[in-house]
Amino acid sequence: MALAPVTSPRGACHNKSDYFLVDWGQAEASLGLEYFDRQAGAEKAANVARHQDWRAVCDALVLRLLSNVPAEMVVDLTNAATGSTRTIEDLLRAGERAWNLKRAVNNRLGLTRANDKLPKALLEPLSEGGAAGFVPPLEEMLAAYYAARGWDPETGRPSKETLLALGLDDIADDLWK
Repeated sequence: MALAPVTSPRGACHNKSDYFLVDWGQAEASLGLEYFDRQAGAEKAANVARHQDWRAVCDALVLRLLSNVPAEMVVDLTNAATGSTRTIEDLLRAGERAWNLKRAVNNRLGLTRANDKLPKALLEPLSEGGAAGFVPPLEEMLAAYYAARGWDPETGRPSKETLLALGLDDIADDLWK
């Protein structure tokens, strides 16, 4: 769960990606989300990114987070309201564009990979309970996440290629001048 709040565009915030629901077993197959053990590390980085993309879509459509409206229903409602014929993949691509745009704006404002961190208290292992002794392998998770997102591993910026592939040419030119 550490990866979602650490990479949130507005700081550690469950409202931009309530990925803990996936950790609890609410992985929606139609979104291509897989279930991983809640203490899994880098192997779930691409899953987290995809979930964040979907939540960016839900955010843009002003759907309440934590409500878990089925993705197919979101697509059907969007198409009915707009007269379009979008698919889940189309909406996920729009969410990916939104997530990368937010990241680019934050990078432009001076935020970097160095800001993608947890408070020290959350990096101390607990002495008891289901997470006793566990510390998330955050650096390993971030490296896998940046690779999944197509972000520069040193700076945390979306790569020029990623931005261009998403049709964000002007943002790519500005961020990478």
